[in-house]
Amino acid sequence: MSPLLPLPELNQTFSDIPSSLHWLLSRQNTTPNHFQTSTVIVASVYFIIVLIAWNLPILRDVIAGLKLFTVAIHELCHLTIGLLCGGQVWSICIDPNDGGATTISGLMRTTPRVPNNPYALPTMAQLYWSASAVATLSAGYVGSSIVGWLFIVSGLDIVASKIAALVIHIGMLVPILRADSWVAFGSIIICEAVLIGLWFGDHGSALRYYVLFLGVMNLFYSVWDYIDEALYDKRNSSDCSQFSHLLGWPRAGWAIFWFIYEALVFTSAMFAGIIVFRRSDEDMYAEASHFLPT
Repeated sequence: MSPLLPLPELNQTFSDIPSSLHWLLSRQNTTPNHFQTSTVIVASVYFIIVLIAWNLPILRDVIAGLKLFTVAIHELCHLTIGLLCGGQVWSICIDPNDGGATTISGLMRTTPRVPNNPYALPTMAQLYWSASAVATLSAGYVGSSIVGWLFIVSGLDIVASKIAALVIHIGMLVPILRADSWVAFGSIIICEAVLIGLWFGDHGSALRYYVLFLGVMNLFYSVWDYIDEALYDKRNSSDCSQFSHLLGWPRAGWAIFWFIYEALVFTSAMFAGIIVFRRSDEDMYAEASHFLPT
């Protein structure tokens, strides 16, 4: 039987292993360059900016378009997992100020659980909760964090930011069909105009700040969701309240749990972007000047 590879080619394959290992080990350097350091600082400051803009009366209307995009992604994650778990979607609501709400039936148990503590007096939801219901509810925050993670990692490279900006541009056109007020409609138009305008400055390098902003907005969705409910008593309750209703444990406890999770995801996004995009500023600008140049 002849070998799978000729002997010279086999030897060449093994000889390439040390160089491949050296390349992999070289990527483990997590010391950021100047470009990456400024990006990490901006992304961290964005958390405070979004926290203020999301809740301040006038600013929350200015960024209504970005909020619609963020809420739509969150509800789409609920919708997707709910359908995969065999549920039936009855309604879906996407609102920049009242938040989102997706009503899915067929996920709860048909027979009640036996409570561990008969004196605890569990609610009906806690007696009938199922793994499918928990997975569908968790999908909102987890899905938003994944999308935010991808946007934040993309924000550490100009070409990757351009690709992410194309996704955002198309995604922003979807909620414009559902905008039921001039405020939301006008905000979407402004956000789209800013996104297009950033393509024509310095080979689109400023797009990364836009992508980072949306990345932080999506990743920390549980924070805005919880504070929105606490400050404005919005019509659609937060997922933290839904977790409390379904599984017990105070609403604030679930908010802390999801914030810790999202902070860890944010940290991993920073390290991933620093490790993956280990290029000099000159290399990134050169690549950006050849990828969809403006």
